[in-house]
Amino acid sequence: MNTIITDAIENFYFVGQPIRHLKNEQMVEFELLLRNNIVLGFPKDEYAWMTKSEKSHAKFLKYIVEDVCRILDSNPGMYFSLNLDQQEIEYETTFQIMEQISLKNRSRLILEITEIPTLRRYGQYGETINVSAFKRLKELGYRLALDDLTTGNNSLGNLEIIIQYLDRLKISYRHLEKMMTPDEIVLQIHLLQSIVGRHEMDLVVEGVETKSVSDNLETLGVTLQQGYLFKVNTCLTNCKMHDEGNKRDQNDVHFRIF
Repeated sequence: MNTIITDAIENFYFVGQPIRHLKNEQMVEFELLLRNNIVLGFPKDEYAWMTKSEKSHAKFLKYIVEDVCRILDSNPGMYFSLNLDQQEIEYETTFQIMEQISLKNRSRLILEITEIPTLRRYGQYGETINVSAFKRLKELGYRLALDDLTTGNNSLGNLEIIIQYLDRLKISYRHLEKMMTPDEIVLQIHLLQSIVGRHEMDLVVEGVETKSVSDNLETLGVTLQQGYLFKVNTCLTNCKMHDEGNKRDQNDVHFRIF
């Protein structure tokens, strides 16, 4: 089993999707997205298998963190964000492994907690989200973001009880566009700006795919944007290269391989 896990882990790598700071173009930030040499796109089945037990997840996360440290060390002027599912922050080993990242590098790494709910709790708490896990990560010196606000387990109700530990909110423009009229989107953006303003947080709008959407958001004061509009099709000189025969996401041309 250990050999199988090791072989599977070694096929993982990261691509980076830029988060554009429109008010400060000197600020370079990427969200690190997990990819796999065997399958196209996000390797959801492999990821689910790796995270379903604490033992397999610890081995997986240790490898991932080593790669994140390599990326941080190789790109000292850049900032990065890394996704963690809520199941991952149930495991005690997650905190032990995240503590191995140097304090200097933690200052350039934002942990994005995704909307995927916990499948199995490893501690007792009455809330619908693990508040103590957010508190512990914050105490380790990490900046925390709540990903895909209003979807999955990242509801406004859960935001209310963890907001003191957050530094950033992220919401998908594509989700808003499917559910709301343009006027309603404006009201929603204003509401979120009011929340982040009161709590000294950032607001990132994801899913920005056209210049007109980007311009409209900037007019509304949204200067942190992410999406295929800001594609990157170059690889850093010191990035990991992958064989031509490997599977590649059709959208990988939008990302930078790390």
